[in-house]
Amino acid sequence: MDRNESERPARPRRSNLVSNLFAVAAVAFGILAIVLYLRNPGGGTAPVPIAAPGGNELVNVTDALRAQDLDVQQPPRLFISRGALDVPGQGVEIDGSPGFIFLYADAEAARADAAGVDPNSVVPDRLAGTPTPEGDRRMAQGSNVIVLLVGGSEDTWRKVEVAVASLP
Repeated sequence: MDRNESERPARPRRSNLVSNLFAVAAVAFGILAIVLYLRNPGGGTAPVPIAAPGGNELVNVTDALRAQDLDVQQPPRLFISRGALDVPGQGVEIDGSPGFIFLYADAEAARADAAGVDPNSVVPDRLAGTPTPEGDRRMAQGSNVIVLLVGGSEDTWRKVEVAVASLP
């Protein structure tokens, strides 16, 4: 090795200020994550919102149906587009029968829409690409909600009516 190479002055070390700031931020975020996790030991499930009168959401309706010991499932791609009713209907299965939940801005709009419509005219001939099952089409309105059931037993229908009537 040449003497010149070994005598070269060492370059001064650059400050790693930006790297150090990111390291401190990462540690701070890690501590914050641990604190937030420990403050909610029950898990990350958000509480069901309590509906104001006339302000029910889908979760409020499905909870009311489940409170009547009905099995409620939400299959994908099951819905009714806007048509005979002024709002689209979110598809559910209530004790194995197709049902639809229509949510309105307020109770008056739901009452007005339900008053002049025949439940048979609301349900299309095909649902999610398959023919609509046979059975009575029944509709219940309460608060800002209309629930339409296709088929189902008399007992299921009575429970649906009680659930819809219980909505604030």
